[in-house]
Amino acid sequence: MNFWVDNIDMEKNTNFSEKLEAALSKKRQWFDNDVLPATLDAYRLLYVCVKTINDNLVKKSIIVPDPYKLDRRISEIVIPPNDIFSDQDIPEVIGERLSTYEVMVDFVCTYYNFNTENLTVSKIKTLMDLNKTFLWEDLNTNSAHSNTRGLATAINDAKLNAPNLTVSMFNDSMEKCSTSIKTIQKNLSALAAFQRENYKGAIRREVINHPEFKKENLYSSLENEVAEIKRLFPKVMGKKPFYSDLVSEIANEDQAADKETLREKVLASLEIKDGGAKKAVKTINSKDLLMNAVATLGPISPILAQMYLKLEEDFDLLFYVKKTFFRKLMAALKKALNIPEKERVCTIPVTDQKTGSKSMQKIKVNEIMEEVDSKKRVYAGIAVHGPEYEKIASASESAIINFINKQISENQTLFTNINALDDYFKSNVEILLRPKVKGLKIDLSSYRNAIINVNKKRGEYVSLREESEQMRKLGISSNVKQI
Repeated sequence: MNFWVDNIDMEKNTNFSEKLEAALSKKRQWFDNDVLPATLDAYRLLYVCVKTINDNLVKKSIIVPDPYKLDRRISEIVIPPNDIFSDQDIPEVIGERLSTYEVMVDFVCTYYNFNTENLTVSKIKTLMDLNKTFLWEDLNTNSAHSNTRGLATAINDAKLNAPNLTVSMFNDSMEKCSTSIKTIQKNLSALAAFQRENYKGAIRREVINHPEFKKENLYSSLENEVAEIKRLFPKVMGKKPFYSDLVSEIANEDQAADKETLREKVLASLEIKDGGAKKAVKTINSKDLLMNAVATLGPISPILAQMYLKLEEDFDLLFYVKKTFFRKLMAALKKALNIPEKERVCTIPVTDQKTGSKSMQKIKVNEIMEEVDSKKRVYAGIAVHGPEYEKIASASESAIINFINKQISENQTLFTNINALDDYFKSNVEILLRPKVKGLKIDLSSYRNAIINVNKKRGEYVSLREESEQMRKLGISSNVKQI
């Protein structure tokens, strides 16, 4: 009798395991292809808006700028503190905490891989803790949350008697921060729930199916199954953490009286509510896809802003001349007579990123600084869907793709020149001044990744249009809507 019961149970376990693996695989793909890229986009928008708020509060002297912001070397997320402070300390405390928060969100956007393999339960918890640094959805001066109360007070002070444009900028940035955080928290919560089931699925796949696992413990008692998993876990799973509560859930799903109900709940939790057949027949608006590529230019703005400040200091060091009394007098006379300063020019070795060939290139300081500043301002407008974004959105698809192609090409050239300048500064600034040179490698890494992301989005649009055109030539209807 037990033999037949065991065989029936074994068959049911096999059927459940197969259904579980299929459901996990499908939902893993959904997170990697749809949910997590959207989460990263939300973080990028959050970063742009946080930087906008921070920069404007500093500009209005409402908060004190963090003097170490540009020199930080980040290797992991550090959660800003939330201990109580007085209103008199708001400029210093919020200045430091908002700056730290901005740097951490930038680190997430630049160095975190948004996929199910990388975003473990512990990383998700860290991200969710970071997200609670400021309660954007409830930003008010009466908040019991210290950081939220302090930031709300600082923003209110900045908006007091400010022009309508400034007030609108703060309100828009706060609203976008709130919207972004809601999206991020919702997606991370869903991912955390999935990772619990993914962890349990891995134990079933790697531990329970292992040749050394004593199968009789699957049917003898809950305690025996948990003990057997725990015995074999270190050997099979290595340094992965052992979560006893999730292992107990596995045992209950295998042996509890209501195991069929528990299994149904697990499979139901892995269903994709918005996916399946509905998604397959959904019409794709090619212009929306193209504007997604435009939107990815937005995160480049804060990167350029940071590099602009460093370039400004490094150029000053490169062309440093000790200001004697005579030179100060000449400078004053030139200013009084409106005589323009001599254009600062340097000739640097530049390596072509594609061919690897080197050539000497003349860099005019004013020109490259104006280019960085111009792009920074345009991309900032795109990031907050301002007039720049609306103007582009009103254009034809061919005009928009030409704009994107132009931006990618120009940014690639700008990247090459700034990368060469970074090396040039380090070897050509006077030896005594070299310790003051601001390194650009970390910023350049962020810049390169941002350009790659724009190129990727452009590639998605081009591939979709090419596929649609091929289907049209073959007389097959396409789900791509072209405008």
